[in-house]
Amino acid sequence: MEKIVLFSANRGYALLSSRKELIQRFLDHGWCVVLATADDDEAHELVDLGAQLEPVQFTRGGFSLIGDYKAYRRLLDVIVRWKPSLVHFFHAKPVIMGTLAAGSRGRANAPSIVNTITGLGQAFVKGGLVTSFASAGYRKALSRADITIFQNPDDMELFVESAWLSSRKARLIAGSGVPLNRFSFVERSMRSNEKPVIVMLGRLLKQKGIPEFVQIAAHIRQRLPGARFVLAGEEEVNHVDGVSMSWLRSSADIEYVGRLSDVIPLMAQADLLLFPSYYREGVPRVVMEAAATGLPTVAFDVPGVREAVRNDQTGFLVPDRNVEQMTERVFQLLEDKGLRLEMGRKASELAKEAFDIRAVQEAYLNVYRELGVDI
Repeated sequence: MEKIVLFSANRGYALLSSRKELIQRFLDHGWCVVLATADDDEAHELVDLGAQLEPVQFTRGGFSLIGDYKAYRRLLDVIVRWKPSLVHFFHAKPVIMGTLAAGSRGRANAPSIVNTITGLGQAFVKGGLVTSFASAGYRKALSRADITIFQNPDDMELFVESAWLSSRKARLIAGSGVPLNRFSFVERSMRSNEKPVIVMLGRLLKQKGIPEFVQIAAHIRQRLPGARFVLAGEEEVNHVDGVSMSWLRSSADIEYVGRLSDVIPLMAQADLLLFPSYYREGVPRVVMEAAATGLPTVAFDVPGVREAVRNDQTGFLVPDRNVEQMTERVFQLLEDKGLRLEMGRKASELAKEAFDIRAVQEAYLNVYRELGVDI
């Protein structure tokens, strides 16, 4: 009998960037791997490895009655047709709708269900009806899953204390890991302080801290006119929290370079990562990647981010939305090259200790083995 596993996420990028090694592991062990995700270039890269693509369109940025129902029906059809023995869902909508679909035929016919909460995102920052809908969805769905993995302890504590799932079904695996063979340490000690490069990478959403990045850039450049603030990230045209491109381009203090297929060259040029996101991250991948290259980070002290930055050691954590203090911390590191380099070295050490993707992959494989999967 053919062994079938299904992975589902909002976009192919999430499966390619963080789960490629897991998918390859299943393929190497003779499994049929089905991907229920967007029909995008990244998904097709995984198809080239041997995976099967079942396109599913997940609406992003909030609740959509029609769009969400269509995604649920599509997931249900895929699960019924392929009959996987193991399913693993990532991101809010695949987790909620996928778990409900996989568990709809009763426990006797259901596959083993694993979820990963990669962060809580917009719904748990803005509050209101979106938060209520998301909370109800998690409460209904997660009781049907076998194991739900969290990337930071704050999220796990919230779900358990809210009685959305039992603690015995919760596991903590910090972040999605970084391939340290690609993100290696960059020596920055010989650089001049005259034109430091401060980078930010993230989707163009307000909650990702784009307005704060522009604001801090303007303040810093009044004191250090040579400083360069470079922003890379994907535009979110239809997202309710999206940043206007015309507004972004009106700023003379930042350089927007669009979405990058490879962020390593930009990180190699950089002297500092600025991460003013207050979006409910799982553990932000970009901070882990930056740390691996020896970049210190200045960020808000919010769930997920605090797992990737050691305050006063690998960077600075400042109170949530305190732009003034964040600006001063950025200025401090730009002025004190010795401190900046020391924090960068410690960040690289932290990456080796805590962010190695091989260790994260092994933790995921142990979860599958716990459910009786031979992999």
